[in-house]
Amino acid sequence: MGTADSDGPSGSWEMPDVEAATLDQADRKSSSASEAATLEQSDRKPSSSARAASGPTGGRAHPPRDSFVEVLGFDVPRSHRARWGPVITAAKRLGTRGLSPLQRWVLDRQLRFDLRLRALIRQPERTLPELAREELGRLADPRPVGLVGRWLPSVPGLEAQRAWNLAVVALLSRPGWPLRTEGAAEALDALEARCDVLAQEAGAVGLPLWRELWRRQVAFNHATVRLLRRLLGVARPAVLLPAPVGYTRDALEREAHEVRDATAALARLERRPLISLVTPAWETPVDVLRACVASVRAQVYPHWELCIVDDGSRSAAVADTLREAAAGDARIRFERLESNQGIARATNAALALATGEYVGFLDHDDLLAPHALAEVALRLGEAPDADVVYSDEDKVDAQGLRFAPYLKPSLSPELLRAVNYVCHFLVVRASLLREVEGIRSGFEGAQDHDLLLRLMERTRRFEHIPRVLYHWRTLPGSTATDASAKPAASEAGRRAVAEHLARMGEGGSVETVSPGLYRIRHPLVGRPRVSVLLSEAPTEAELTALLAFTDDLDVEVRVPVSSPAASSTGNAIRVQVDAAATPGAVANQLLREARGELILVLEAGTLPTGPGWLRELASQASRPGVGVVGARIVSPWGLVLEAGLRFDAEGRVLRPFAGLFDPTLGAFGGSHWPRDVRAVSSACAMIRREVLESLGGWDAAFTSNEGRGVDLCLRAGEAGLRVLYAPHARLVRTRSQDDAPEATHDADRLRDAWARAGRADPTAHPRLGFLQTP
Repeated sequence: MGTADSDGPSGSWEMPDVEAATLDQADRKSSSASEAATLEQSDRKPSSSARAASGPTGGRAHPPRDSFVEVLGFDVPRSHRARWGPVITAAKRLGTRGLSPLQRWVLDRQLRFDLRLRALIRQPERTLPELAREELGRLADPRPVGLVGRWLPSVPGLEAQRAWNLAVVALLSRPGWPLRTEGAAEALDALEARCDVLAQEAGAVGLPLWRELWRRQVAFNHATVRLLRRLLGVARPAVLLPAPVGYTRDALEREAHEVRDATAALARLERRPLISLVTPAWETPVDVLRACVASVRAQVYPHWELCIVDDGSRSAAVADTLREAAAGDARIRFERLESNQGIARATNAALALATGEYVGFLDHDDLLAPHALAEVALRLGEAPDADVVYSDEDKVDAQGLRFAPYLKPSLSPELLRAVNYVCHFLVVRASLLREVEGIRSGFEGAQDHDLLLRLMERTRRFEHIPRVLYHWRTLPGSTATDASAKPAASEAGRRAVAEHLARMGEGGSVETVSPGLYRIRHPLVGRPRVSVLLSEAPTEAELTALLAFTDDLDVEVRVPVSSPAASSTGNAIRVQVDAAATPGAVANQLLREARGELILVLEAGTLPTGPGWLRELASQASRPGVGVVGARIVSPWGLVLEAGLRFDAEGRVLRPFAGLFDPTLGAFGGSHWPRDVRAVSSACAMIRREVLESLGGWDAAFTSNEGRGVDLCLRAGEAGLRVLYAPHARLVRTRSQDDAPEATHDADRLRDAWARAGRADPTAHPRLGFLQTP
């Protein structure tokens, strides 16, 4: 998810503008978050505050392309008709040559509306509702006036465009925009349905030419809705992945180096366990099946066996191919089931053939990298007590082109409950696998997600190999191409997560956010008091917006002020502090006077986008073993500012996803996926009071809010507490951070804290430079 550097692909980056399924899992297996996404783009560049949010080691976001088309002009597409298509296209293009004057007359007033609308939503201000009512409202009627209006009284589309304009004005005039987003999805769906202003003009004379006249305006309408979805937080994830050609070239080069290194390291390896690969096959195309088997036989680590079961394929070619392979290599063990039993039973049948100390899972249509088993054996040599080993993965198409790399963190219980991010390549200690009784029937399509959750209940000895060792083949109709093709798989995954919670004795409900992606709503006992400690005094408008969404919790807001004359009002309690005190010292003073069981530190001007945010943070922070919980913070124009913090090898703070559309799916997963992290931003972070006091509060020696917040998270981690990123709590930062200086003093202290905490970030990835920037 970043520009190419020495650690990533040097090919160009692809920003798809068509529906594209990404990062989901393959056919007949557990699906990850396969969220088809259109990358709706605008002509806005990220603000300087958004760029600054990426930090000194972050990169620049590419200026998004212009999604607002030039309304005047014609773009006649080629006709789809095979025989008369060229003639029809030529006739339309000839006919539009004379339409330019008419188009200018018809759209003259509409252009004024478009230009003002474009300007307003490019830089959304707090006064947008008033500006929309006063300025856009006056321009909403596009119907020509005067002589032209009398000459063109019934132009098709004009009345529909007027209705669309008025609907936009009504949407932008809602109180609190762009902060209050409840009901936005429904309003935008209704607006989207009205974008084609000629949809109800089927009987209009000359409709084909009228359609060409309106084509660009209709495109403008659709682009506007897409951008508003981003600004209001109801867009589908934008997909940002490396271009396949460049990625394939660099991945093959990287793989060749890794194979050489692994082969050399094997010569020094003392322990060489037998690894059994279990593969259920069913109706596999012969060429695909042979390629799968060939990728196993090409392993540079020779101590393996392939246990493959034909699950009653109708075609005899599957069994014949596997018998032939088994006859040519004694390490291949084959069995055929008389009838189709389903993937769970077929996998267990293959498992019954296995004699190895470890078991790896390989699907019948996928490929292993040549050094996959070598890397597993090498990691087991380094960590002999490991129970579960997994690697990164990518996809491969029928032409052998590699794409959609998925680079993973180490074990993240929070993330694994939300999505099966582990998936491939997965290797499990055979004794543990048999202890949990292998694959369970009834979870077909999500059987490996269910398995991983059950494994995590027994052990936390998971080892992640940060190399792409598995190539997941995309075939038509599989979830590798489109996870929505297997809706039952997503429901099976939801049930797997729900049963996991029940086994762990945890309350909460599980709901499907999108195919393969789940949200857990944790219970919140009683009505706890929440003390909100602001970093500085808010404006009255900010305070009102903050208190508008308290989710029926008992909330007090502690406001630091330097003037003794300032008085407290309602839930806002003003506390006089020393103007020269550090942020940590101010926060500690507010904490001493606060009465809440839960403490929320919040930057002034960081405001909730809708209800539910405070209850989400409170329910997460109230869970046993959880230390600090952070929120997703975005800019008013829909770019990610904070989505959890990570560290590079030198202990510097990085902000993955910063400057990208909210939400974004990339090589490191989604900005909207919950996960365990090393730290969260102090712009919005909640912690139980008892935990905060046990850690000694904030370190007053730090001179910045970020420094004292990150230090607290590192100390929470040292105490064995988890730090969580909770993206379902979404807030907008309305104040610019441009004037916040980089504190060298804090950076040095943070590096010391980082060293004390172990100099590692298992929630990140060694190729974070590849992931950091678009």
